[in-house]
Amino acid sequence: DPAGVRTGPVASFETGLGSRGAMPEKPIDPLHRESGPTTAWTRVNIAEGIPGVSTPLSWSWWDEANERMIRGAYHDLGVIPSVEIPDVHRVDERTSAIFYGRPALNVDVSRRMADLQPGTSGEALERHYFGAVRPDAPSNPSRRRYPVIALKLPFQWLRVPGQIHALYQRTHAWWKTVVTPAALEDVAVARRVLDEAIERADEVSRPHSLLALLGGALIQQVSALAQRAGCPERVLDALGGYDSVEFETLESLLAVKRGDLALEDFLRERGFQGPQQGEMSSRVWREDATPIISLLSSLDPDENPLAGLARQRARERAEAEDEICGPLGPLRRLWARWLFSEAARMLPERETGKAAMMLCLDVTRACARRIGAHLCENGRLDDTEDVFYLTLEELRQVDPPDLRERVTARRRQREGYLELELPESWIGMVEPILPETTQDDEPLSGLGVSPGIAEGPVRCVEDGSGELHPGEILVCEATDPSYAAYFLVAAGVITDIGGAMGHGAIVAREVGIPCVVNTRDATRRLETGDRVRIDGTTGAIEVLAAASEANEGSSR
Repeated sequence: DPAGVRTGPVASFETGLGSRGAMPEKPIDPLHRESGPTTAWTRVNIAEGIPGVSTPLSWSWWDEANERMIRGAYHDLGVIPSVEIPDVHRVDERTSAIFYGRPALNVDVSRRMADLQPGTSGEALERHYFGAVRPDAPSNPSRRRYPVIALKLPFQWLRVPGQIHALYQRTHAWWKTVVTPAALEDVAVARRVLDEAIERADEVSRPHSLLALLGGALIQQVSALAQRAGCPERVLDALGGYDSVEFETLESLLAVKRGDLALEDFLRERGFQGPQQGEMSSRVWREDATPIISLLSSLDPDENPLAGLARQRARERAEAEDEICGPLGPLRRLWARWLFSEAARMLPERETGKAAMMLCLDVTRACARRIGAHLCENGRLDDTEDVFYLTLEELRQVDPPDLRERVTARRRQREGYLELELPESWIGMVEPILPETTQDDEPLSGLGVSPGIAEGPVRCVEDGSGELHPGEILVCEATDPSYAAYFLVAAGVITDIGGAMGHGAIVAREVGIPCVVNTRDATRRLETGDRVRIDGTTGAIEVLAAASEANEGSSR
């Protein structure tokens, strides 16, 4: 077809990954798959966008979307000759899968693709995800695709940032017209809009994934130059502090707090965001404004933390760029200056692409709730929210059978998965972890992604809807745009999951506060009231006092 996507039992690209013989068809468990014994998996990155334990409807939306967007991006870059999506039963050949309700990325598939790219490798990718490379990790580097990549790369490099920005504008305008109750009152219209939302999501997600590949290559080049210049710690300063769609949300929130913008108008523009917005069953701000009201209560109407921030961050960025460029020779200095100018054009659009995808997901959410209400009216479901325990395929059926039985079994299954935890990364079939069996012997630390040192009391927030007081250290599993206002109040941020190009890292660098991500278990090992010191450059986290000790000290 025009998009170059073929779905079937075979996945074959340059490294020779292909059919391993016919496999018997088995019913697909919408929340759990079985991995082969040697496949490497990781929750880094994907858990930030698809949080917590998925519902069947949410994962069925993401499952095929991930395959199309990731493979499509590699095809558009010239890394693979065509987009061939493996059958859902071939778990070890898919780019992502779900285990005990939690999505994970297939490191081996990503390694094979990285081995075909100039400027990176499968080993570099695995080191990024696992922190080390397995001695027996499959490696098959090849330069056979380099001529094709050389032809495609300049065009995509120039085109993609502007393409994403334009797609966001069009998608945002469409979203405002279709999420109103009146627009979806007719269930036939809701079904038609549901299909349109999936098509638009594909249109947005493919260039968004491509931009992630290009942005990663850019950061790798800047990091190499900073290393040569003897100041690798300045990379984060040099690549932060850009305006973005997140910054616009912060400015709008402050306008609401000052009374310059009505809350209704804010929700009309930003209501697609909300707690755990990457999970379809969540309630975003347009459906429940309570989290926004709570966030607004944390802001001081007499202060504008954004005033002068853009100038300050631009100054810090320019100083970091000069420090990196200074020791370099003339040609490398020119190369560095060009990379910095391209970073300013490219990196802010990462958040724009994510926002466009969330707009499409929110339209799907609105359609699902309307169809769920219709199924309740016809006696097929007991509650509108039961619809999220169906799959996308079942939702698209006019008269799917056995709905109550499926919902009951899947709800019980998901409730069991909520009691478990998974490691950050693993090889083969993952073994779930009971929280009480985990060990706390190792020092708490993570990846420093926004420089600076902050000290203060911890505030653990579960879903982007709790309070945060000025000077506190925000601790959460991962952040999404619903956390944006917290960054105006927090002294620093700690997350269990995330990377240097994740949401928390990007926004922390925009507002200039320290951030440590990928700690794995900070939300379990820290509690509200603990006093900590964090280093956003090294990733170090020091517990200065437990909550009980801190409270005793303050009472004295």
